[in-house]
Order: sequence, then structure tokens, then C-alpha cells
Amino acid sequence: MHQTTLNDAALALSRVLTFHRIHHTFFGGFAILATGADHRESKDLDVLVSAPKSTITDILSDRRDWLEIPQSREDYVAYFWNSSSFSTSPLEPKHMVLVEMFVGQGDKARLPESRNTVLKGCKMGTSYVPIVSEDVLFRGKLNACASRGKRSDAQDVDYLVATYGERLKVVAKSLDKRTVGLAVRRHPELRKVLAELGVGTRGAVWGVRKAKIEAAVVPQMWDVHRGLGLECA
Repeated sequence: MHQTTLNDAALALSRVLTFHRIHHTFFGGFAILATGADHRESKDLDVLVSAPKSTITDILSDRRDWLEIPQSREDYVAYFWNSSSFSTSPLEPKHMVLVEMFVGQGDKARLPESRNTVLKGCKMGTSYVPIVSEDVLFRGKLNACASRGKRSDAQDVDYLVATYGERLKVVAKSLDKRTVGLAVRRHPELRKVLAELGVGTRGAVWGVRKAKIEAAVVPQMWDVHRGLGLECA
């Protein structure tokens, strides 16, 4: 999907949440793109929101540009953003962007460090949106590598280390060994990448040598939040 379309969806959501004074920040593949990466594409948005699920559904339920995808989990709510609401001509192509929101446990749920990043959309103009910091992105992507074999996750870790290596050396000292071991077992190329941060992986891999590596681990309640370094009940 073209990045300007994703930017439009991010800008549209950020404006609604900001209007309602709800703190939020983007992470995942889209956030990697927002840092200037050119090695990948993304098809959706991942957002941390410091409000409970009920608050988000109350805000978006009456807006015609947002279509809820029913979910039973209390830590997660998903919508399709429909660009047709902002079309100026019936001949314009219509786009549906999947937006996955990982919500908080209360109205003042703590979010990780973020920074404002300028985005330029086709329909929503140009403005700032909050993106998680590089160290949080790194933690999240390494955690993703530990739970699935998606190649772009390992490429994202490589990109972050190559681009922000000096800063990430501090984060690397507190990485969970099990996460490191599982990530390297799924993506052996990360052994060399993590070595650039001074992370020894041999012991970590040995520690999970008996772990069964499945195609993908289905995230449980609050797993995504914990993978980004947030404390959850």
C-alpha cells in the first residue's frame, strides 16, 4: 500500500484522538517507515492508545470513515479506515486501511517514550503524529522476531541497529535472554546483527534449545504491550 495512504489514515486517527485528549503513539512496520526506512512496505497501522476499548469504540462508532472489526479481546480493537469519506470525486480510487489499536487498562494508561514525526498525506495534509522511540521500536521488533518467522521483522531489527546502533547499545544490556534466544533460533541472521550491539547470543540460544518453534505464536492478552516494555496486569 502506498505510504501516503497510510499517512492519511494515521493523520485521521491522530486528529480524532488528540481532539479527545487521548494519548497515543504509533509503532510496528509503519513506524519503521516513518523513520525514513526504504527497505519495506506496510499494509496497516499499529497504535498504542492510553484509553480503554470502550472509550475508543464510543468515539469512533458514529464516524462513517471508521468501520469496526468485532473483537472479543479487551486489550485490542481494530478498524478499517475508509478514505472515500474524504474523496472529492467519485472517480477517485477508494482505500481501506487496517488500523489495529492496542488499548490501555484505564484512561491514564502509561505509554512509552515517543517523538513527534511529520507525515504528509494525500487527503489529510501535513502534520505531526507521535511515533515510539527507536529503542521501543527495537524491543518490539525483537519480540516479534521471537514469536514469528516474518522476514521483514528481522530486516527491521537490522535496519534499526545499522541506523541507531549507538543508542541501542544501552537498551541491549537489559534484553530478555529468552526473547533473544527465540529470535535468533527463528532468524539466525540476527546473531551477527545483535553482536554489533555487544549481545552474546550463544547462551541465550542454548537456554531455549528445547523450546518448540512453531510457525507463529498467537499473541495473548497484553503480550504486545509487554513486548514493547510496558507493565501490564
